[in-house]
Amino acid sequence: MRIAGRPTSGALRIHLFVLLALTLAVPGTVRADGYLRLKVLVIVYPNTFAGTVTSSEIENVRAEVREAVEFVWRSSRMRLHLAVDDLTIHRYVPEDQFTQPEPGRYVLPYWTPDGANGSVTEDLAERGYSSGSYDMVAAFYAFQPGPGRQNYFGAGSYGVNSVLGKAGFVTIPMTWAPETLNGYFEHEFLHVLSDIFNASGANHFPLVHNTELYHFVNGENASYDRWLLGSLSDADYLDSGRAWGSVRTFKDNDGDGVPDYSPYGDELSITEESLGSSSDFADSDRDGLSDLEEATAGERCGSDPNDPDTDGDGLIDGIDPDPLVAGEPQAR
Repeated sequence: MRIAGRPTSGALRIHLFVLLALTLAVPGTVRADGYLRLKVLVIVYPNTFAGTVTSSEIENVRAEVREAVEFVWRSSRMRLHLAVDDLTIHRYVPEDQFTQPEPGRYVLPYWTPDGANGSVTEDLAERGYSSGSYDMVAAFYAFQPGPGRQNYFGAGSYGVNSVLGKAGFVTIPMTWAPETLNGYFEHEFLHVLSDIFNASGANHFPLVHNTELYHFVNGENASYDRWLLGSLSDADYLDSGRAWGSVRTFKDNDGDGVPDYSPYGDELSITEESLGSSSDFADSDRDGLSDLEEATAGERCGSDPNDPDTDGDGLIDGIDPDPLVAGEPQAR
């Protein structure tokens, strides 16, 4: 379980060295027709000793997770997809199934605490979920702070091999503003992904808690999580030798890295088909940005692969410093 902390001056120097080294790293060879697919089970517990949530709040969790899935797909250059299944467990979760790392500060773990009767692990076993069926399990649970009752942290993660055999476990109290839940999910997922890499013998995964230094170098609005996912090479994502996930292929007629369509139902949120872009030309609108660069131009959205000047400021996307934000056009 991880808790964020402020690095010491010595640790800060080490973090700076690691961050600079990773920033200068050259990605591996591009392979334009594959991605790593991780299976994720997202559970909602709407009824606990610390509160209840409504059906609309449950639907909001699903929407926030879908937003996180697209963020991961976009930020990884379409090399990592989270295939999510949903589960709502309506049973009442009593106080004794929570742990208290500090008195009055609660966490929902995956195991059964001493003296309790029930847990996330038991719930999954009772419902027939088998060992090895998922790579990560995330549990959102109703929790309203009150007198003598606080959540221990914003969200937490446990390493791989925690639940269902090999899966990592993420626990998120529904204490926070509804529109922020995707961020908690994304951050804790990165801890699980780090564990997957480390357990597979790949020890070069960036420090997940390097946000403070990254913002110092790049500005407060820069997304460290986006940078982290983008810093991993195609070879990292497409290593078929690890025990978590599976490498899937897709059709990519023009070799631009954007799937022509979703090969397994509609699980891929960004494809040439969904963008309306051409599967015959890597740069559909001939503006100097490939369709992949267009689709991944922003943190939560892309520029338009069918419009050479997405923001309409007179600069074509290929030479615009920020094709998503209109600025003063340069003299020609």
